[in-house]
Amino acid sequence: MQGEFAPGQQLAFRSLAETLGVSVTPVREAVATLTELGALRVLPKRYIEVPRLSAEAYIELLELRRLLEGHAARRAAQRITPVELDDIKRTNAALLQHTRDGRHREAMKENYAFHFAVYRASGARYLVESITRIWLLIGPSLNLHLAEEYGRDLQILRSGFENHDHLIAALVARDSDAAMRAILSDMSVSSAHMLSGLLRASQLTDDALIDLSALSANRPPTTNQPPRRPAIKAPLPKIRPISK
Repeated sequence: MQGEFAPGQQLAFRSLAETLGVSVTPVREAVATLTELGALRVLPKRYIEVPRLSAEAYIELLELRRLLEGHAARRAAQRITPVELDDIKRTNAALLQHTRDGRHREAMKENYAFHFAVYRASGARYLVESITRIWLLIGPSLNLHLAEEYGRDLQILRSGFENHDHLIAALVARDSDAAMRAILSDMSVSSAHMLSGLLRASQLTDDALIDLSALSANRPPTTNQPPRRPAIKAPLPKIRPISK
């Protein structure tokens, strides 16, 4: 969920257990759960693969994120405690420090912590569980492509997190509408850069491009689309499996 492993990366059960410092048994149990959720795929010869996220799947998940995370931000503005608010502020400060220091992967981990601190403040267990499942599916691709985009231009990364300041201000003011707008604006920035990554690493049809552009601009996808043209193909990055 935090992007530790890249889309398409293959992992061996034993090497993964060694990396995590545990036996193979709990790894198998965790992999079985994540496979049921669609976050991992088990291959022959005891390899685990992180699935690649298609553009069409991302569009569908982005629509769900807007509904669920926007609602969570609204609820958080109404229910957040001073302790939770202080934790969110500290996490955002750590995120910005990593950004200034050029530690993009660390910044993305703090970004995850920031978002889920807000969502947990909603006090809605099942809502947070639903959001968690979506992030399990998009996490590897999201962190890969955003880290690539932000690494190209540090100013993009800094401006991309300005919506966090707007969200914190809305939480302090207990302004539910402003909190929802801030979280949706934050998603619009990230989805625009995600688009660049998907264009390079996936097959994106014109229909998918239209929908993704609409969602990036906070517009609903249109159903009156022009005839579909062939997908834009780009070579997939080669990722070596971890040896046993």
